[in-house]
Amino acid sequence: FIRSLSAIGLLISFYLVDHLFQVKFHRRHYLFIIFMALAGFILSPLYFIYPNYDKILHLVMPAMFGSIVFYMASKLKLELKWKVFFTFFVILGVTGLFELGEYYLDVLFDLKLQGVYIRDISGIERLNILQDRIDDTMIDMALGLLAAAVYVWSVYFIKKKKMKIERKNNFKK
Repeated sequence: FIRSLSAIGLLISFYLVDHLFQVKFHRRHYLFIIFMALAGFILSPLYFIYPNYDKILHLVMPAMFGSIVFYMASKLKLELKWKVFFTFFVILGVTGLFELGEYYLDVLFDLKLQGVYIRDISGIERLNILQDRIDDTMIDMALGLLAAAVYVWSVYFIKKKKMKIERKNNFKK
């Protein structure tokens, strides 16, 4: 029930930000948010069945989130390098906040969000730890950093190439 409410809350929040602030997100951004809600909240029991599920999400989701942030930053009157710079550090900041959130949810409710656990065959409530909390957090943050770096690096060079082609085409006219 809580997972479902969290997923619905994320979707509604994204929709409200889009319409109240007139951001005009594209369909792909809505697909990214739907994926994040499903993978992060609805399918969260997979964390305890497949140990690398968390690592995959920490590699994929920052890039999706980066697309959303870069789209918003692209509306600002800034040079491309500053839009990319801004996007990179927003992704890193959100990754850090997310890990802090995991920490506090673990402290308050013992949800086992930090660390890598796998269900024991002796019972559904029994969990075996595969990776301790601090190692898991550092690896998650490193994966977020890697995903952010790959995303902004690729966006920067793709946009630079497009700008170069546009200048070349305008010069020919």
